[in-house]
Amino acid sequence: MSTIANGAAKPTPPGYPHPEPCISFWLQGTRSSPLLGHRTTEALPETAEVAIIGSGITRELCHGATGRNGGHCRPDCYRGYTGYKNHFGKEQALKILQNEMDTLNLVTEIIEKEGIDCDFWRGLSFDVAMDKECADFFYASFKNFQADGGKTDGIVEWIGNAEEAQKRTRSNDAQAAAEFPAASLWPYKLVIHMINLCITKYGMNAQTNTPVRSVTEAPGGGWNLATDRGTLKTEKVVYATNAFTATLLPEFLGRIAPYRGQCSAVVPTKPFSGPNILTHTYSHRYGLNNFDYMIQRPKDGIVIIGGGRWKMPVEELVGYMDDSEKVPVLTEHLKGAMKTYMTGWGEEAVGEGLLCDWTGIMGYTPEAVPYVGAVHGKPGAFITAGHSGHGMARTFTCSRGIAALMRGESWESTKLPECFQPTPERLALAGTQTVEQLWCEADKTGVPLMH
Repeated sequence: MSTIANGAAKPTPPGYPHPEPCISFWLQGTRSSPLLGHRTTEALPETAEVAIIGSGITRELCHGATGRNGGHCRPDCYRGYTGYKNHFGKEQALKILQNEMDTLNLVTEIIEKEGIDCDFWRGLSFDVAMDKECADFFYASFKNFQADGGKTDGIVEWIGNAEEAQKRTRSNDAQAAAEFPAASLWPYKLVIHMINLCITKYGMNAQTNTPVRSVTEAPGGGWNLATDRGTLKTEKVVYATNAFTATLLPEFLGRIAPYRGQCSAVVPTKPFSGPNILTHTYSHRYGLNNFDYMIQRPKDGIVIIGGGRWKMPVEELVGYMDDSEKVPVLTEHLKGAMKTYMTGWGEEAVGEGLLCDWTGIMGYTPEAVPYVGAVHGKPGAFITAGHSGHGMARTFTCSRGIAALMRGESWESTKLPECFQPTPERLALAGTQTVEQLWCEADKTGVPLMH
């Protein structure tokens, strides 16, 4: 199941998510959810004002990328600035980073306002540079961001001394580090609470396991969504289809690429348990594009750690849509990652160490920012997709923005960066080289892709 079987320059449509994906830590712990297999009405409605195609298109609610991620809401507070500036210019780069902090604040506000039980924790995170190339990359972007007026005082602390970085981050071989705000949570519990609220309070009709096979213009306006269970006519349609967008919107072929990632849950050793659990969330990075991400859950001490993409050929990750199986090389990497990174992890007793691991499919764009807004030439059609492995730091504000646009409000009212819009110009520029090509050539070009 790969879009690059015929080469990265000629990707094929991604098709549909695997009907029987592997089960993540988050999904294992919520098997009693009353929304599993949920259909608000037995029959598919014939009409709707708004139809949202999401949740991995064909699956249970929140069984796509969000139900398989690292449980991290971690805004980029400096690191990706130079890359975004190179793509979009100073003004848009500043807006991209501000949007991520806005998202963290919005997630916090909603969870507190609605009283959502999702193990939410808000605190600080470390970017840990594991070699000089990465340390130089981090610092250059940090200084560039500051020079252009980016806010860092009281937000980002740069730790340039290797010995201090190792001590503060409890990380072996750290060359430098940066500290900034972040949060962790149980993503499935957050999303399911909000979906249930929409169903019970606002009249939403959710239909799980109902693949949309085509979307065509309806006579007289609107859209017909053809499914295996009948056709639904809607005034407006939202494509929240991420990696699988090009299956229904072919203009996004080569503009959003599936990318298989792997994550794990780890039972900590005694030196990282009880009063000694980690006080921060983490990302350990080598060079420009190779990093792992990690949280330790305050509620039970379980470590969630994912990554390892540099351990295998990128051609076996980009373009892959099968999350029903695990990648043995990445399982081995994740099994030993905590001992590699963390000072004093020690030997693992029986019952400590790797608890489970799983795969998930992300959707990457050429610039590592999503497509959000009206779909050109398709009145009443909107998209929020291509979140590039960084959805928890963006999707809440993007979804709020889509709602505003559907109400007829201006782009300015969304407070989103203009560069998120899926304009013909942006798609044409991206079309000079597919996302699959960019990834396959990343190690040769030295360009940071995962900002």
